[in-house]
Amino acid sequence: MKVVFKDKKQVARIIVPILIVIAVAAIYLIKNPPFKTNETESSLFITEIDLDSMTEAGLPIMIDFGADYCAPCKQMEPILESVSREMQGKASIHYLDIEKYPETAMQYPVQVIPTQVFFLPDGSPYMPDEQLGIPFTLYSSRETGEHVLTVHEGFLTEEQMKLILSDMGVEE
Repeated sequence: MKVVFKDKKQVARIIVPILIVIAVAAIYLIKNPPFKTNETESSLFITEIDLDSMTEAGLPIMIDFGADYCAPCKQMEPILESVSREMQGKASIHYLDIEKYPETAMQYPVQVIPTQVFFLPDGSPYMPDEQLGIPFTLYSSRETGEHVLTVHEGFLTEEQMKLILSDMGVEE
């Protein structure tokens, strides 16, 4: 069976709507891919901190607290993404935006941003080696004097981040 069009207008009335549907579908798929392109990145950005579930993987944990308006935080973002990808399966690295999730951030001693909190695979606080030359604040329980939290305040370079993770037992 052969289809014959009488004129160009008839062809345009059929082809133009088809092209519009294809263009809309293409734009939708670009903006909403049917698959995750970067699982590391999606697990990097968190909205809450559930230490019990984070420790299930049995990996050292680093949580970075920052905000979009913070220049050092924005400078650290590509470093966090890179180290998170590189350390996948070896360390659990996360970022929490204190502006978007202030209730979660208030559970930790975040006084400046960026601030990083470190936990060993079992959820206990990391005890840094003084030889690292990186300043940390160690928090203790008022009642027992037990070490409960290890915090670094400020920007961390990729090298410093890897040194800390190595000190936590991560092998590259």
